[in-house]
Amino acid sequence: MRAAITGLGVASALAAMAAGPARAANAGTELDGRWATEGFGSIVEFRPCARAPADRCGRIVWLWAPAPDGRARVDERNPDPAFRSRPIVGTEIVSGLRESSPRVWTGGRLYNPDDGRTYAGTVRLKGGLLELKGCALGVVCRKQTWRRPQDVLAAAEAR
Repeated sequence: MRAAITGLGVASALAAMAAGPARAANAGTELDGRWATEGFGSIVEFRPCARAPADRCGRIVWLWAPAPDGRARVDERNPDPAFRSRPIVGTEIVSGLRESSPRVWTGGRLYNPDDGRTYAGTVRLKGGLLELKGCALGVVCRKQTWRRPQDVLAAAEAR
């Protein structure tokens, strides 16, 4: 993954992606919108879930790098063979988050296309950062911190 964002082309692309949809005026709006994953490998967009609008779901809307052969990356590690040829862009990787207290969403599931596994997930907003915690069997947990793409762009431009 890239440690720093440089170059006018990348800055222009980030500015275009940061626009995202307008936020709704209901629960979860602080979470809604686009978030850059750790290492800026992808951008995930959160919005109300299609089947449960009170819950929040997130899908990948942009990837830093295509597959090594230059084609669109696919969900090749998915445990269901029927999904292994679907593109990663457009894949829902966060589902079923429900706001359990101010700025905290729990009860969700986090899918990791890198290993094909799904984890129990919790999301917290701390300042302008989104902290995700995914756990397997409630014992083995991993955390990531995501940022808004426009915040990453502003930091890159300030350097």
